[in-house]
Amino acid sequence: MADKAYQIAFDGEAVDDDFYGDVVSLTVAERSGVPTTLQLRLATRLNEDGSWTYFDDDRLTPFTAVSVKVGFTGGGGLAAALGSLLGGPSGDDGLVPVFDGYVTAVAANLGSQPGDTNLDLTGMDMTVLLSLEEKVTTYPNLSDSDVAQQILGGYGVQVQADSTPTVHQENDTTLVQRSTDAQLVRELARRNGFEFYFETDPDSGEVVAYFRKPQLDGTPQPDLAIQFGDDSNLRSFSVRVSAQRPLTVKAEQIDVKLDSANTGQAGDTELAKLGATDQNTLVGGPLGSLVTPRDAPAQMLLVGPPTGDATELQTIVQAVRDEAAWFITAGGEVNSDAYQAVLRPHRLVLIKGAGTQYSGKYYVTAVTHELKADGSYVQRFEARRNARDVDGSEQFGDDGLGLPLPGL
Repeated sequence: MADKAYQIAFDGEAVDDDFYGDVVSLTVAERSGVPTTLQLRLATRLNEDGSWTYFDDDRLTPFTAVSVKVGFTGGGGLAAALGSLLGGPSGDDGLVPVFDGYVTAVAANLGSQPGDTNLDLTGMDMTVLLSLEEKVTTYPNLSDSDVAQQILGGYGVQVQADSTPTVHQENDTTLVQRSTDAQLVRELARRNGFEFYFETDPDSGEVVAYFRKPQLDGTPQPDLAIQFGDDSNLRSFSVRVSAQRPLTVKAEQIDVKLDSANTGQAGDTELAKLGATDQNTLVGGPLGSLVTPRDAPAQMLLVGPPTGDATELQTIVQAVRDEAAWFITAGGEVNSDAYQAVLRPHRLVLIKGAGTQYSGKYYVTAVTHELKADGSYVQRFEARRNARDVDGSEQFGDDGLGLPLPGL
């Protein structure tokens, strides 16, 4: 079994062994729709000259670059001492970058007793740089993806952006920014059904800005298993099916040039479905026998922007319908010692042991990594799904769904 490990670096330089000995806890929260954040608590001591350790450490000042890697090494000790269990670093092989950002706050907490004093460090990913200035700017004759590329590229990062169909013509509906860059790019992502986030490429070490659709066709991460005998690696798992989400999304707005109505409507998601029974079947079927709506059951009406481009309305309503299709949400806590991997958001994972209804593909939306001085590494996750039941396309591990183990 590989060893748990993590590495902290300031301005690209890994900290020394003594630093890890003072780490009380380290938490990195990766979550879709919001910046990735860091919480680091350090134990401090009173020196003979009346100073406190770390209080005057230049590394622990606002807007110092900080990065964190977490993972498992294949023996021979930790990549960088986990807590202070095994001593010095032995390379960073097997470690996954989970945070690259900047120190945003430092708080000193002094107790009345020796050993009851600590320093709390807070950090945020590169989103903090996009949030420092509110602007009023126009972007004529550009698509949403062009605007995102232009803004994000100005911060010196690689950008991977999917193309968007609507071009905001200057004589039609020019895109106007009255916000920070972070707010605008996040809004452009939302209206196109995209995700916007920063992540470090593990090979190059470079930070990449992503502006794209959820990636639902990649290879899933290692399986998560609940009540699965010796292969179990989840301490808990819960799942919820919500019936109170729209099945049809519609928008009507005036074409200001032609003085006529533009309409957009979406009755199903365009994203790949992660199971056999989708929302329209599981929810729409029973609902259709209970109500007789004039237009469509569970319809949402949107107020779209006045535009002469009908594709703009259609893009917006489809994005809302795609979001509404995520009617199954899940969460749980990973037994990291058993899992032997770092779970990441913005990727698929296969869950087994939860019955044919709730086993299958899930899209991970949030992971919180928590490491403590006692050597523990806890991963808590959130995930979602736009269809229930396994559909036969799942490529589970060697034990498949685990029949007839409990939970199936």
